[in-house]
Amino acid sequence: MVYANTKWGKYRYLKTGTRWKPYLPQTQWASRAAVSSMLKRWGAVYLKPNNGTGGHGIMKVIRSGGGRYTLKSGYATRTFRSFGSLYSAVSRQTARRGYLVQKAIPLLHYKKRPFDLRIMVQRNRQRGWDVTGMVGRLARPKKIVTNYHSGGTPMPADKLLAPHIRGKRKAGFVQELKNLGQGISEYMSAKYPHFPAFGVDVAIDGKLKPWILEVNTKPDKSIFNALKNKKMYRRILSYARMQKRT
Repeated sequence: MVYANTKWGKYRYLKTGTRWKPYLPQTQWASRAAVSSMLKRWGAVYLKPNNGTGGHGIMKVIRSGGGRYTLKSGYATRTFRSFGSLYSAVSRQTARRGYLVQKAIPLLHYKKRPFDLRIMVQRNRQRGWDVTGMVGRLARPKKIVTNYHSGGTPMPADKLLAPHIRGKRKAGFVQELKNLGQGISEYMSAKYPHFPAFGVDVAIDGKLKPWILEVNTKPDKSIFNALKNKKMYRRILSYARMQKRT
């Protein structure tokens, strides 16, 4: 089966791997029925463009008591008194380009701001896969996305995780995340063999369960350059140069 290099195509392919299913938040094509049923089940969802990068075009919908709905996009927040009026508003955007609806994962916070993680995985000289970097992405105050190009602040993952998990337990957890990123990249490469790197975006919920939000086939390196310590960035560049020579 052909799986397009889109959010939907990559999600569908990951779902074929029994090992990865527990890490995938429910995601569907954003029809009216799908958005309605997922809001009833989960209470909050994200609407994401099927093709798009940098967090642009992402919306969050929250279902609250009394049949009210809150729509957040960028810094803007709007409230609707019915699902029909909400969907009428979002469909003006979703109709222009394909959208997905995804269960909203309640992200861990650092100083009252949500964050997620980007795991960089690159091919090595033996054509295997190495984790070459992991960075945290801290959302701007009052914003719903963590993406670097939408104003998210790159930070060391250890620093963001420190208030939630410590010591040897944190080290083991970080290694678990790296193993997850590496395993997913190996699996993805079977269907997307021409990409030398994957960027695995991971959300962590309040129970410290990791969730795979997205796998990027052309991950941005510049987020790692924004860190004060350039060690990871230099390693990522060295792998990229090596890949061009092979």
